[in-house]
Amino acid sequence: MKNLLSIIICLLLLFIATTIIAQKVDSSKLFSPYLNQKLPGLKPEIFAPGVVSTKHGVYANVAFNPDMNEVCWTLNTGDTTLNHGGVLISKKINKRWSKCEEVHFLEKGYSHRSPYYGLNGKRLYFQGHRDTIQGWDQMEKFYYVEKTPQGWSEPKLLDSIFNKYAIHWQFSVDKENNLYFGGDLRGVENTGGIYFSRFTNGKYQEPKLIFSNLEFGEFVFGPAISPDNSYLLFARVHPRESTNPRIFSIYISFRNEGDKWTKPKELGEKLDMDGNQPRISPDGKFLFFIGNDSQSYWVDAKIIDDFKQRSNND
Repeated sequence: MKNLLSIIICLLLLFIATTIIAQKVDSSKLFSPYLNQKLPGLKPEIFAPGVVSTKHGVYANVAFNPDMNEVCWTLNTGDTTLNHGGVLISKKINKRWSKCEEVHFLEKGYSHRSPYYGLNGKRLYFQGHRDTIQGWDQMEKFYYVEKTPQGWSEPKLLDSIFNKYAIHWQFSVDKENNLYFGGDLRGVENTGGIYFSRFTNGKYQEPKLIFSNLEFGEFVFGPAISPDNSYLLFARVHPRESTNPRIFSIYISFRNEGDKWTKPKELGEKLDMDGNQPRISPDGKFLFFIGNDSQSYWVDAKIIDDFKQRSNND
């Protein structure tokens, strides 16, 4: 009788242990390389609440490097110690994400905006803005730092060709180092919109306006090119007299043969909320954007599948 009871107890313990292991395996499927967050579906969800999306808000949206072991963003807060002065960076070490650290690549007095990893993983791009000096030095300029065995290199100005443009909010660099940004020629009317600058023979060429503010009745900004260069996202401010219930909307345009872009379509109905500063994950599977509450959101990129179909039929 004692032997039978011992066998039953052993079997019961084995069953409990197996169940616990199974539960651990099942629960691990819910998490991802994206700061261990549960993957979203076709409805936007706040990204990393308490880590990225906090009471401080998000100024520059979250961006991951291609190896998915580093992530960066900047805050949106009136706190002088956290007023998007530096870039917040978290690293994945031994399968654990480190506490974010604020990094200042430029000297004190500059704020760092719109950090973005190059698709080769070797560069981190950002905009530098000096708050205390008027004139040219106050403009937002494009900078980058490079990965070295000792850490990040000293910051370098991307190219002085962009100095004559008034630039604001995020920009994007594709796999061929071509640059997309929102802005206008400083002091020249009706030149605002989304610009494209081709990188040729180690230099950036004169930017070309690919989407004008005039087409939309208000300014467009914050472009994000997809990892495969097949589509471009950007944000639009709706005119005050517009019947659109949203203040900001994200638009999408697909690249056709001959580097032509399709007519942009609004993603607003799919997102069912306002959005700006879109970003695309390095694997192309998820879209990130910032809501009117200054929080970061993400959603499965499958929401754009029907837009692709409609674009092919246009």
